[in-house]
Amino acid sequence: MKKLDEIMELMTDEIDEFKKGLLKLQKLSNELHNRSIPISTEVLEKQLNFFFQKQEKRDAFTTEALKAIDQKLKKAYVLPKSLGILFGSFLILLVTLIAYLTFLVIEPGKGENSNYQNSKEESVIYHNYLMEKPEIKADYEEWVQNQNSP
Repeated sequence: MKKLDEIMELMTDEIDEFKKGLLKLQKLSNELHNRSIPISTEVLEKQLNFFFQKQEKRDAFTTEALKAIDQKLKKAYVLPKSLGILFGSFLILLVTLIAYLTFLVIEPGKGENSNYQNSKEESVIYHNYLMEKPEIKADYEEWVQNQNSP
């Protein structure tokens, strides 16, 4: 019997706790039913507008960044400026050297031609002179033979 009394006491305690839990649950359920959550699109529209404004700001920032990158790419060089200057200087030096060497090759040819003409004119002058003075011509021919003999 003692055990039965103990079990009954435990049961009554459990039932009291269960009633308290039910009352609390009922109270919360009533509060939930009393509260009305208005379903409206105003809040949703405000949130969407806020999101769209943030998105537009991000798009504007991205557009500005892309324009800056585009400007930098338009001003960019494939080769550094110093390399271009070095190549240009080398090219000018090479053209100058070719022009100078061409001048050196052509100038002696002109000189040889003028020397040939000068010697031809001198030869004609000497020949005429020797024809006019036959005694000098004989001395000259003797001198030439002495030069060729040794």
